[in-house]
This record gives sequence, C-alpha cells and structure tokens, in this order.
Amino acid sequence: MGVIIKNYVKNLKNEKAQYIFIGFPLIISMCVGLTLRGKMFEDYSDTRSRLFAIVCVAIWIGLFNSVLEICKERDSIKMDLNSGFNAFELFTSRFLVQGAVCLFQAIIIFIVCSLFVEFPSEGAIMNPSVFEYILSIFLIIFSADVMGLFISSLCPSNDIANRSLPFILMVQFIFSGQLFELGDTLEKVSKFTISKWGMDLLGSIGNISDLKSNIPIEEKFFDAFEFTSSHVIGIWAILLLFIIIFSILSMFFINRIKAEQK
Repeated sequence: MGVIIKNYVKNLKNEKAQYIFIGFPLIISMCVGLTLRGKMFEDYSDTRSRLFAIVCVAIWIGLFNSVLEICKERDSIKMDLNSGFNAFELFTSRFLVQGAVCLFQAIIIFIVCSLFVEFPSEGAIMNPSVFEYILSIFLIIFSADVMGLFISSLCPSNDIANRSLPFILMVQFIFSGQLFELGDTLEKVSKFTISKWGMDLLGSIGNISDLKSNIPIEEKFFDAFEFTSSHVIGIWAILLLFIIIFSILSMFFINRIKAEQK
C-alpha cells in the first residue's frame, strides 16, 4: 500500500498537480468570496443563495480533483492488477491522498470566504463553528471527489470523462432544489444528489431559517435547515454514505479493468 501511495504522489508531483489543487480552489473561492458581501447571515434569501454558491464550488472542486485520476492511468492500473495488486489497494491509495487534498482545499475555501464575510461563531454542534464549517465543506468536497473517482473508473478514456463532467454538474445543480421549485417526484430524486444535502448542511449550521425574510419561508425549508446537532450529524452520515457507496462502486469497476482488452 505504501509503495502505491508513494508512486501516486510522485505522479501527481510530476504533473505539477499541487499547483492545480491549491491554485484552483484559491482562485474560485476568491471569485465566490466577492459575492458574499451584502446581507450574508442577515437576510434569509441572500444567505441561502450565497451558501449555495459555496456548495457549488465545493462540488465543482471535488469533481475536478478526481474525474481523470483513474482513466488517465488505466494502462498502469491494469499492469498493477496483473502484477498482484488488488483493486482495494489501488483505490485506497488514491482515496487517502485525495482525502488529504480535499481537507486542505476545505480549509482554503473557508479561510478565503471568511475574508469577505463573518460566519456565525456558534454552530449547531461546535462553538466556535469554524471546525464545523470546515468539516462540512470537506465532506461535500470529498463526496464529490469520490464520485469523480467512480466516474473515472467507469469511463474508458479521458475524453469521455471530461464530456460527462458538465452533465454531472448540471444534474447536481438542477436537482439541488435551490434554483427553482421541484415537484414531488423530482424532490425525491434530489435526495440522491450531494448538492441537496450539502445545501441543507450549510443552511442548518448557519441557522438561516431563523434569519429575517421578505418572503414567507416554506415549511419544508424549516425542516431542511433545522438548527440541531442531530440534524447536522444525520447529514454528515448521509454524505459519508455517499462516500462509501461511490468507493465500493469504484473498486468494482477498477477490478474490471484487469479483464479489459486493448
């Protein structure tokens, strides 16, 4: 396992991926940070839309991190599988490194956003709330990252993986329930998106349903943004479930690479 992790990190360094992993979230967080000024954590609608921007950034960064990480090394992975390594080892090496990267990126996003807006000091669980926000942003990024690994294990080429990325992002944003009203059926579909739970999570920690609003807040949003520790922990568990499911699926499709014909 240690050898595989070393080789993976070495490949990332050769590709100068560290500059992308740091530079991309830094730049995009700065862009989003500029939009956070105004009535953030004062007005319900403004706060909700700006938190959704942070969720979108987190998902985008997570997918961007990993959507090529397996398909670009497909031949190398096949050689490793034929050499005696198994899918669990090959996936876990990427899982651990990507997890460390995602945590670092979550810290970057929170610090940059904090330069533009003051987050509430008290969270639903932790006081100060800084660790609660960082952990939550990390889980959103990492669940999207592991979903990217799954997509990468599924796609036979970089081209197909890149082409799938806009579609995946579109599904996440449309079915988040934040851009427009979803019907009963689509509301059920939204429960299978990271964006929906990511928004519920940040909205709950920020207690946004308790903010002033010029329009009536629907009852379902009071439930979605419930400011309780049990609600936040429940959403953390859902995001962890996403990570587990995508991990299992990724290992299944990595294992199938061994049988592929050139």
